[in-house]
Amino acid sequence: MITALIITVTVAIIFIALFIDERGSTHEYREEIKSQKERIRSLEETAYTPVVSSSPVTQGRVDDQDLWDLTPDLVADVVKYNGYVPDKKEDAVFFMVQGERYVVPTDRLPYLLVMKRFSIDKEKYDIVLLRQAAAKTTDARLIGKVSVSDDGGVLCFFVSAIEPKYGHFRDVFNEYVSIINDLENMFGETYNQMVNDREEISKLEANGIPIEAVSNRESKIVS
Repeated sequence: MITALIITVTVAIIFIALFIDERGSTHEYREEIKSQKERIRSLEETAYTPVVSSSPVTQGRVDDQDLWDLTPDLVADVVKYNGYVPDKKEDAVFFMVQGERYVVPTDRLPYLLVMKRFSIDKEKYDIVLLRQAAAKTTDARLIGKVSVSDDGGVLCFFVSAIEPKYGHFRDVFNEYVSIINDLENMFGETYNQMVNDREEISKLEANGIPIEAVSNRESKIVS
């Protein structure tokens, strides 16, 4: 486009030079020719000056697997990447750690859980104390949760998170497993201590010690 404009201006100068009106001022035409030559020079400089962008050139995006949207297949890949054998089902990925089964439900991605579940023998365990120990452990840890099902038949340790990207979930996966193990250990200690304390209180009461003497301690145990 600039080249065409230069040619047009050049032709105009030649036309002016060849068809000067004898009645006009020669000086005026010379000034016009000079002006047009300067314009041509300016256009030539513009035409041959490389265009430099004020903003940096954006490189084409390289496909980064860390930014892949998390899918059930990638959940299984995360389990494998961290050293476990994934067992992918329709809505979950199961894996074993030291003989114990864990599961990652995948039906609500990117919201997910990493969890461990146990069946509760209601004849063996005190469900009321189990619920109290679960609440105490959850409050103490903040990250992660311990829960007892409504019917008292299932005990669950889990970490819930929103994990939209493969890379982040891959890198924190073992931390989630560690949190669950810590929850289980803390819960076991808490529950056993509560059972021992309850038995101790029962013995004190059986020996005729007034309930007021142990009421403060009991409130700490079951609060």
